[in-house]
Amino acid sequence: MSSSSRELALMHARELVRDPKYFYFALFFPFGMLAIFLGLGFAMPKDSDAPDFLQLVFPMAIFLAVTSAALTATTGPLANLRAKGTLRLLGTTPVGRARLVFTHMIARVVMVTAQTGVLLALAVALGKVEPSRLPALFGIALLGLAMFGGIGYLIGGRLSSPDAATNVGTLVQLAALFLSGLAFPLELMPDAVHATLSLLPTSFFADLMLTQMSQGEPTHPVWLSILVVALTTAVTVVLAIRTFKWDQGEAA
Repeated sequence: MSSSSRELALMHARELVRDPKYFYFALFFPFGMLAIFLGLGFAMPKDSDAPDFLQLVFPMAIFLAVTSAALTATTGPLANLRAKGTLRLLGTTPVGRARLVFTHMIARVVMVTAQTGVLLALAVALGKVEPSRLPALFGIALLGLAMFGGIGYLIGGRLSSPDAATNVGTLVQLAALFLSGLAFPLELMPDAVHATLSLLPTSFFADLMLTQMSQGEPTHPVWLSILVVALTTAVTVVLAIRTFKWDQGEAA
């Protein structure tokens, strides 16, 4: 990484940390939801024939960590930089859209890596994840971050209002969570709805995490899920870079 890219990445990291509305939400929200779901799981009556509810708690927490960093902590801050005119100034330099997106994402990658490490350590300590599965889960989390990051930059790269960008990002996050099969099993839905939702890229990402759970029941083979998530990442990243706006008044 060149010195100019390193300085730009550090600037974006400082901008993220200095905005508690986005940073602390993305940092602690997954752990807050984890505590709630763990409490519910431990409080539920134990039935030897029933599936272990806690098996899904950690994939959901990782899902929330990935989507919070890629959406909530990306769309709003990026739109805020545009509203303040910072992006307009950067647009007059040789930075370029691709390098801006890359350097902006570095702080999010570091945050999600740390969050995933803590979540997986807790999962191993509680016996919900086998240590041999940790490398695969780390890779899946980063792959998901790339895919949702592309979506986040597609949203934040276009909208000029930080509140509007954050709201759209949050809507995408919640829709992805509840329509992916993690928070609400798709098997309980009508067959036509189940078949349709299982083809969403976000469902393929959720499926990848379920492959690493001892009681997980993925719908798709691993190779297909990886292929779909990777292709979705490539498409969204290219679109995000090509449609990125430096200025609020920039033509579409």
